[in-house]
Amino acid sequence: MLKQFLMELAVKQRWKKMQIPEDYNVEDYLKKIPEYFCSESFANPSNSEKPGSPENSKNSGKIPNRKFTLVYEFHDSGKNDGAWTVTVTDGKCTLTKGSVDEFDTLIYMTAETYRRILTGKLEHTRLAYSVGAVRYFGNTLTHSELNTYLKIPKTANIAAL
Repeated sequence: MLKQFLMELAVKQRWKKMQIPEDYNVEDYLKKIPEYFCSESFANPSNSEKPGSPENSKNSGKIPNRKFTLVYEFHDSGKNDGAWTVTVTDGKCTLTKGSVDEFDTLIYMTAETYRRILTGKLEHTRLAYSVGAVRYFGNTLTHSELNTYLKIPKTANIAAL
C-alpha cells in the first residue's frame, strides 16, 4: 500500500515538472523526433537475439534496410492544425511539414491530446486509443517501433513524442 502511494506521488511530481503551455506550437516538439532519434538503436535492434550470437555479431553496426513513414495529423487545434510526416530510412530520421499519400501509420489527434501525451498525463498507446482521443490508421506498431529508437533526455521534461 505504501509502495503504491509512493509510486503515485512520484508520478504526480514528475507531471508537475513537465509543464507545457496551452498555447504551445506542435511543430516545436515534433522537430525533436529527428533530434532524439538514435541511429545506433536502429542499427542494432537485437532485443530478440542473444548477445554474442552469430546473427547478432554478423549484423552489428550495419544499418538495416528498413523504412517506415508516420504522419501526425492534428485537427480542431487552431494554429496547430495540419500534418507532419516522420520518415525513417537508412538509419536516418527526418521530419517534413505536410502529409504523404503512402504511409505506414497515420496518427490523428488534437493538439491538446498531444500536449497531454508530451507531459505524460495521457499514455497514448493504451488509454488515448481506447477512449478515442487518438486514432491510428495503418500499422499501429510502427509508432511503438519509432518510440523504441528515441532517446529522450531527462532534461527535456517531456514523457513521450
